[in-house]
Amino acid sequence: IVWVHHPPAQDREAQHISLPALRHTHLHFVRWHGLALYDWSWRMMHPDNGMALPGHGMAMGQSDIWGAALGMCLTNVFLLWAVPLLASVVPHNSLNPDTHLAVVAVLGGILEVILWVSRRSKELRLFLRHIRFLTPSVRILFAVALQVLIFTTCSLSADDVLLLGKASGLSLPADWVGKDFVVDADPATLVWNPKTISVILPCAEEREYALKTVKAVFDSTPPEVLHEIIVVDDGSSPPLTQTYLDEDVQRQYKTKVLRHTRTVGLIQAKKTGGDAATGDIIVFFDCHVAPQPEWHRSFLKLIGQNYRRMVVPQITDLDIDTWTQNDKAGGGRAKCYLTWDADFKWFDSDDVYIAVISGGLLGMSRRWWFETGGYDEQMLGWGGENLDQSLRVWLCGGEIVAAEDSAVAHMWRLGTFATRARYWTVGDTAANRARAVYGWYGEFAEKLSHFPNFNMRNWGRSFGFGPWYGNVSNIWAVRDRLKCRPFAWFLQRFKSLYEDAGLIPRQVFKLREEGIGKCLRFDGSAGTSKDGLGTASLASCDGDEDHRLFWHVGNRNARTGRCCSGLRAWNTEQCLQDLGGGLFKTFVCETAGISFLQEWAVSSSTGRLASSYNDRCAEVEDGGLQEVACQQAGGSRSRWSKVSAIVPLERKLYEKAHQEHPEVFANMDKQLFAAGEAFPSRSRAICDTALGGCIELYPQAGGFERCLSIPPSHQAGAFVQDLTECTSFYVFGGALRPAHAQDFCLGRSRNASTETWGIFICDGGPSQKFHRYEGAFCNAADECLAFK
Repeated sequence: IVWVHHPPAQDREAQHISLPALRHTHLHFVRWHGLALYDWSWRMMHPDNGMALPGHGMAMGQSDIWGAALGMCLTNVFLLWAVPLLASVVPHNSLNPDTHLAVVAVLGGILEVILWVSRRSKELRLFLRHIRFLTPSVRILFAVALQVLIFTTCSLSADDVLLLGKASGLSLPADWVGKDFVVDADPATLVWNPKTISVILPCAEEREYALKTVKAVFDSTPPEVLHEIIVVDDGSSPPLTQTYLDEDVQRQYKTKVLRHTRTVGLIQAKKTGGDAATGDIIVFFDCHVAPQPEWHRSFLKLIGQNYRRMVVPQITDLDIDTWTQNDKAGGGRAKCYLTWDADFKWFDSDDVYIAVISGGLLGMSRRWWFETGGYDEQMLGWGGENLDQSLRVWLCGGEIVAAEDSAVAHMWRLGTFATRARYWTVGDTAANRARAVYGWYGEFAEKLSHFPNFNMRNWGRSFGFGPWYGNVSNIWAVRDRLKCRPFAWFLQRFKSLYEDAGLIPRQVFKLREEGIGKCLRFDGSAGTSKDGLGTASLASCDGDEDHRLFWHVGNRNARTGRCCSGLRAWNTEQCLQDLGGGLFKTFVCETAGISFLQEWAVSSSTGRLASSYNDRCAEVEDGGLQEVACQQAGGSRSRWSKVSAIVPLERKLYEKAHQEHPEVFANMDKQLFAAGEAFPSRSRAICDTALGGCIELYPQAGGFERCLSIPPSHQAGAFVQDLTECTSFYVFGGALRPAHAQDFCLGRSRNASTETWGIFICDGGPSQKFHRYEGAFCNAADECLAFK
């Protein structure tokens, strides 16, 4: 089992033991150790089953069971911990690391079999009977000493990281060495003129899909731009060079194949390819994609404007039968944001900037790849590298933008036979994500203690063991070398998410229904939901340590662009959405405020917990929650209040960072202004280019004291007196389209009031067709709006 699961080091020029691989192998021993302890504890709880003592043919009584069971358990512990220890101290200048790890693993297995057989062989029982004479205290001391030694051995120091980096061939080109790195560099110094692209394809058992992807990349990229296609065969059996990518194919499609003898995972396969690339720009695609025509243009243009810029294409759907883009599947997505528990969620915004990339389709300059160190060499398998790369880029002086006119069709893993993964999974995604956030969060890493998936795995630190996710000194080395910004800078840079959408709330509070004195409690756990769904129910308000009782405001107010329009369960990604079955139903928060179903708030004047979308209130009936019309006869009788309010840890850390690092945030306004000048928001851009510019709309009667304000959703708008909330519209094809949601058209809601307007999917209907008259726009029903 160890031989199969041990992820070997990539083929190196110098033979060094693969410390990350050794640590991964050690995890399997830890799991077996746990099984051994479980076996011992089971025997302690079931003494009536009896047990044969080695060297005796009679059953033991309860008084003898403890020592014998513990002796057997600690014998296993000795084998499980000693094997990786031996692997770490065996001289490795004469043996390949994979070889001696395999040898000691096999020897350990043989010893385990001997012990098992000894229970059934009188001769072997007599031969091994001395084991029982070791006292339990000596065995425990020996086992603890071995544990300390193996954790010490498997921790990576800065020198180890440097050794691995040298072994992988990662070094800066001569013309980049010695130049001082400035995080907040003058944009004019970042401009260059890239001409060629290297495309990296990590392929593990992709077979015919690898060939189709190579052909799609080759056919969609001009020959003068496509420098090379590097396929990293990550342990495919048989090798791709013997099946789909033979020498003729490589020669025809400008392809070279690098191979790992066994699968080490997507991250290290990309690192192998990135380190070997020689084009001006390095682009990473998955091995089951079809780049669309002209995809390369935005990569050359955008990265040419700033060599520290990472570019992400629009990710669309691939029809694997025709290997073409599935146009019926809708537009692509590229933007994610980082949650506190090291997960990422999709979001949308009015600009091209991306807080967190979703995965592996991206491009960057070769220089930026080398300056930032590429992918973390200690991450195995896949997952978590997107978090590390995103924070690495933003905090160290770079930026990430979406190439909105560059599309790459991608095959999604849908659970079908054709789309299934054909390779063995290696690595630990949770450990990879932990490496990213512990490497870049700084003081904010304290927030991770609020999440069980991190807190429960930190038990070893209490006993002096190394961190469960490994040593992150290699990430800190990059941070220190490039003088990267603190994590709070990232939060401030994406203020529209973390402040305006409520992810750094000013306070968290309980929601108590005063009639019965119970509070609304989120029924799930901290962190992100596996299926995006959740519920909340009434529970006792006791216990401030129960974080599931706490809520805070969340989601941007789409009318104002500021916080907030909904209610979010603290330390989750779930927001109140609707009621049913006596419960509140929750769903993944739409941080941009485009989901009108999530517009819930407690009225400070009436005490109602109400939806601003449909005038529905949460009412307590028969011990459960029901949805009632707020204004119907009698209305809602339930009164809610915010109690036990506290300032959450993330807000304290955020304000502390602003106080301690004022210089970091001093240039933020200037940087954001420059970013807006480089890539104007969609609404600003359309107002600058649309014929006649943009207009604001007002009731035809009543002057210009109220304007039409509509959030970017299928929601009816309202005429408001705050003229800073006016929605901007432009005229296109006889329709009035909101500047912030250009796929929608202004139309009438289906009721008698002439003040109920909303934005809807453009259908060319009579209520969406407008003609301009003097000072007004009117539709086919002569329903008019004044404008200026």
